[in-house]
Amino acid sequence: MKILETGRLFLEEIGEDRLEDLANLLANEKVHTFFPKTLNRKESRDYLEIIRKRQKNDGISFWGVIRKDDLKFLGICGLLKQNIDDVDEIEVGYRIDDLYWGNGYGTEAAKGCLKYAEEKLKIASVISLILPENTQSVRVAEKNGLTLQKKSMFHGQMHDVYRITF
Repeated sequence: MKILETGRLFLEEIGEDRLEDLANLLANEKVHTFFPKTLNRKESRDYLEIIRKRQKNDGISFWGVIRKDDLKFLGICGLLKQNIDDVDEIEVGYRIDDLYWGNGYGTEAAKGCLKYAEEKLKIASVISLILPENTQSVRVAEKNGLTLQKKSMFHGQMHDVYRITF
């Protein structure tokens, strides 16, 4: 099911038909440079179930980033419930296949999610959790108007917390 649309992209719920695409993304070492590890096929299937459960329970999750002109799966982007420093937050997160880096797809997908958060969900602000050395994600956040707010421990690593307030 389509969630939102941008100039060049659709963001849609990720179904079983996209498991192979998701598994390839989650196994990509370049994409996961700043993550603890890549995932194998079984872990990717489990991750798909987590994504689907979040969508069902929260109404938000990671969504597939699909290029309109050829329906190619480019990665995942979405809105996720997180608890940072004992405060419930909504995070915009993104992972784009490295084959498509440098084309603005991550920025465009994240911008679509921010617009969705503001206009459809009526959320006051959105964060992005980024490891300081992940300069590509920092650029995406800054291009979309998020600014560095603070540092916070998340999953055992110190992250920069970027925020945009609507």
